[in-house]
Amino acid sequence: MEDLVVIMMNFIKRFFVFIICLVIVSCERKIEERHIEQKTGTKKVFLEPINQLSYEWQLAAIKYGTSKDSILSNDIQFINYSILGRKFKLDISKYEAESRKKGCYPLRLQKKMFNEFYIEGFNNLGDLNGDNKADSVFVLHALNHCEEGDSYYFTDNSIPRILTDSNCCHPYSILNIGDIDEDGKSEIAEYYSSCASRYKAITIYSLKESGWKEIKSFSFVLNDKYFIDKDFKKLFRKTSKNHLEYYEISDINMEGDLVAEWKKIKI
Repeated sequence: MEDLVVIMMNFIKRFFVFIICLVIVSCERKIEERHIEQKTGTKKVFLEPINQLSYEWQLAAIKYGTSKDSILSNDIQFINYSILGRKFKLDISKYEAESRKKGCYPLRLQKKMFNEFYIEGFNNLGDLNGDNKADSVFVLHALNHCEEGDSYYFTDNSIPRILTDSNCCHPYSILNIGDIDEDGKSEIAEYYSSCASRYKAITIYSLKESGWKEIKSFSFVLNDKYFIDKDFKKLFRKTSKNHLEYYEISDINMEGDLVAEWKKIKI
């Protein structure tokens, strides 16, 4: 009997959503017809059927269909209260505005998927933007279906996030490497992992007014001599203003020796 009740409730729910969609399409069609009638001065306009709802209505439908054990990937209240533990209030409004323009809808994710982000927490990087306040980095899942991977966010909302195409991002994968160009802002390095391959990468970024500027990306092959969790800082050294040397480990030869060398870069 209980199964029959559940089936009936699901049927009623789906029927209700179907009726709402029909009403929305009808209303949008009438609004479009009136707009064209005013613009052309004609009394009768033949239109092609409108097959897509507005972003807001589709977003509402996605929210309506989200189960209790799931959450939308852009649910900022859940992010701030449950993931960040009210230690910092993240503002994603500018990223949401971009999503609307591109028609990028949020994902339905199980709440337990966010556990790893909560456990890993924050990584204190020191002062990145020269305001004499410590900045920390943390990781969140993609906000919508257009984003291919995790993103690095900072505890100063004025510092832009770093978007990636990887789902193997961790707070400790970002390192403050100092103010190389001496503009009052620190450069950072990101350890990039594709999860599976032993061939990784390290990318250097510089914070500019328009956002993070990628300076250089170089190889880092997993090996038994340098471990990224404890030897990250050994791979960089500032030589002078605007100049940096980095240790690129590009491969391991047949004898097991590293194929590596120090290379120079100008910020």
